[in-house]
Formats: sequence, structure tokens, C-alpha cells
Amino acid sequence: MRWRWLKVGGSELPPNPPSFFGTKEGRGFGGGSPPPTFLRRTLLILPLAAQAPDPLPEVMAALAAVRESRAAFTEERELPELDRPLISRGVLTWRAPDRMEKHTLEPVEERFLADGDTLVLEQPARGIRETMALDAVPEVRPVVEAIRATLAGDLATLREHHEVVFSGTFARWRMVLTPRSLRVRAAVQRVTLEGEGGAILVVETQMRDGRTRMAITPLR
Repeated sequence: MRWRWLKVGGSELPPNPPSFFGTKEGRGFGGGSPPPTFLRRTLLILPLAAQAPDPLPEVMAALAAVRESRAAFTEERELPELDRPLISRGVLTWRAPDRMEKHTLEPVEERFLADGDTLVLEQPARGIRETMALDAVPEVRPVVEAIRATLAGDLATLREHHEVVFSGTFARWRMVLTPRSLRVRAAVQRVTLEGEGGAILVVETQMRDGRTRMAITPLR
């Protein structure tokens, strides 16, 4: 069999190559041969798609570059037994490498602090203050690291505790974290984060008994 060669992207290719695409004499995947124009476009597009950069490393590097930040948050908590969501407001504080504080100001003051391997829970109006080691509550650590490890740009820790699915671009991205632990997943099915560049703007947590959505506004 003699081939008539044609040029595609600077390379010579047969108009109807054998194997996957089939030939005039045989049937390829799906039957028959694709039109030459379709073949040329496919061969030109596929290399470009293969070379598209993954924005996840760039996003994580941008997050890691933020050593300290403060942001206001508004959180909506939906529970099956309530007709309308509970709304709380406060301030989030981050200081690298591993200090994260969520200070709720309304409607009731609460303080949640993760500092290294120490967790502090405080409700001043009730005179409650509890301090514990994160290692003593292993089911809590993945929930903490979903946000803290993302703020730190620590992809290795994220993947240690979660299955990570990233989509979008550096300018606007979305990351879905599914806990690897079945015990944790029984309480928290997934955590979804949305952001722009090196900033987290939304944290949504899907739980067994409800959902929370936290909108975050960076403070200058």
C-alpha cells in the first residue's frame, strides 16, 4: 500500500493513518475513517492540551507566601431542624506556619484557636475554656487541616488527610477536600474551598446533619 503524505504542523502524516483512526480499507474505533480536516485539528489540539500547566502548585505557592493575614467572615449554618440558617460573624487570623484563630463576635462570642498541635476552645460568657492536644482528638485534625494546611500552602498535609480535587485557574479556583478517614467522613463528608490567587474567599462544609458556608473578606 502506498501512502500520499500531507503536512500537519510541520510534520508529514498520512491522510488516513492505520490503527486507532482506521483506513479506507478498514474500520477504526467507532467505524470508518474520520475526515482529514477533523484529523488535522485533533493532531494540532492534543499536544496543546497536554502542555497546559497545572495551576495548583502556583496557587499553593501564593498561599504559602502569605505569612500573616486577617479577614472578616460571615458564616451561615443550615440545620434540618431549623427553618432558617444561623448566622454568625467574626474575624479570622492566620500567622504562619501553623497558627489559625476563628474569633466569633456575633451573636455569641466564641474563640477557636489551632496553634501547632494545641487546640483551644473558649466561650467567655459561659466561663468555658478548654485546651487539648490535636493528637488526642484525631477525628478533629482533618477538619482543622482542611483550612490551616490550605492557608499554609501545604499540599502534602492536605493530601495526608484528604482526597484533593482541584479545578479552575490561578485567578479563580475551587478545591474539594474529602476526608480519607471513614470515621471523620461519617461526620464531615467534604470541605469545599474557593479562592482567587493566594486568598481563600469561601469555605463550605457539608456535614451529616447540615451545612455551613463561610464567606471571607480580607482586611487591609
